[in-house]
Amino acid sequence: MRRVTPKALGHALAGTMMAAVLAGCGGPEVAGANPDGTPSAALDGDAALIAAAQTISDTLGGCVRPEDVQLESRVIGLENGAVVMLGCSQGDYSTTHRLFATRSGAKPELLLFPDYGPDGWFATDQVDTAEIDAGTGVLTTFRKKAGNGGCGSEGEFEWDGVRFALRELRWRDCATAAPPPFPIIWPTQQGATTAANTATPAP
Repeated sequence: MRRVTPKALGHALAGTMMAAVLAGCGGPEVAGANPDGTPSAALDGDAALIAAAQTISDTLGGCVRPEDVQLESRVIGLENGAVVMLGCSQGDYSTTHRLFATRSGAKPELLLFPDYGPDGWFATDQVDTAEIDAGTGVLTTFRKKAGNGGCGSEGEFEWDGVRFALRELRWRDCATAAPPPFPIIWPTQQGATTAANTATPAP
C-alpha cells in the first residue's frame, strides 16, 4: 500500500504531457472487436489510455510486482467519462491498481483514496482487490492484511462523474482478527472530518 507524499503528488502533474495522446485517441470508448475478430478503434483507444496512465505511473514509481507477473489493466466506461484501472503491485495477499479518471479532451487524473489503518486515516494512490460495477458506478476494495482475510479494510465508493466518493469503509485491526465483514468506521466513526468537495474523510 502506497501512502502519498507531497513530492509524489507533484510528479503526478506529469500527466499534462499526455494531453496530445488522449486527443489522438478521441477519448475513452467501450472496447470491442470487428466482426472479423480484429481490434476495433475503441480497443485501440483503450490501449492508448492505458499507455498514457502507465507513463504517469512509471514517473511516480511505487508499483512493486514480480518480474514474471502481468497484472491486468483495463478501461471501464462510466457515466460522464471512464476510468483506467492500471495494474500496479502484487503483494502476499492481494493485487493493487492505480485508478485514473479520463474524459474526452481532458488529461488523465490519478485518483487518491482515503483508507484507514492502526495509525488512523491516510491517503493512498493504490486500491487493493478493486472491482468496478460499470452499471452502477460503484467501486469496491478489499485491503487484506492477513492470509485468512481476518483484518484490513473494505471500502465502497461511488462515482460522481469526477472521482469516487467514499460511501462506506470497514476496518479491523489485526490484533482482533476475525472474518469479514469488518466493523463500519465510516460514516459512523467519531472524530473523522469531511472534505466538502469530495464527501470523503480527510486523511
